[in-house]
Amino acid sequence: MKLTDAKIDAVKFEQGAWVDNIPEMGDLRLKVRGVNNADWRRLQQTLYEAVPRSKRIGGRIDPDEMDRITTSCLLSACLIDWENVEGDDGQPLAYSKAAATKLLTDPAMRRFRDSVVWAANVVGEQGAEDRTEIAGN
Repeated sequence: MKLTDAKIDAVKFEQGAWVDNIPEMGDLRLKVRGVNNADWRRLQQTLYEAVPRSKRIGGRIDPDEMDRITTSCLLSACLIDWENVEGDDGQPLAYSKAAATKLLTDPAMRRFRDSVVWAANVVGEQGAEDRTEIAGN
C-alpha cells in the first residue's frame, strides 16, 4: 500500500465539504466537517470529563450520555449546512442551529442523524477520491 493512498484532505476534514449521494436519503446534501476534527475532539473531551460518576458504569459512559455527547459534537463541530431538506409542509427548511438541534435530537429522525454521521465519516476521503479521479484523467 502506498502511504499516499491513506491520505485524507485535511482542509476539507477540518473546514467542511459538501457530501451528496447519501444512501437512502434522496437528494439530501450535507456540508459537514470530519468526525474527530480538532474542535470535535476538544468538545468531546470536555463533555466526557463533565459526565457524573453515576453515569459511568464500570468506567464506561452510559449509552444515553454517549448519544448526548455525540449529538453535541455533531451540532457544534460537524454539521455546517444542508440542502434539499423540506418540512412536512413541503417547503424548503433552511439550515439553522435550532432546526439542526430539533432533527438531531428527535429519536424519530434517527435516519437523518445517521446520515450526518455517515457524511462526516466520508468527508475527508472525498478529497482522496477526487485526486484519484483527476489522476485517472
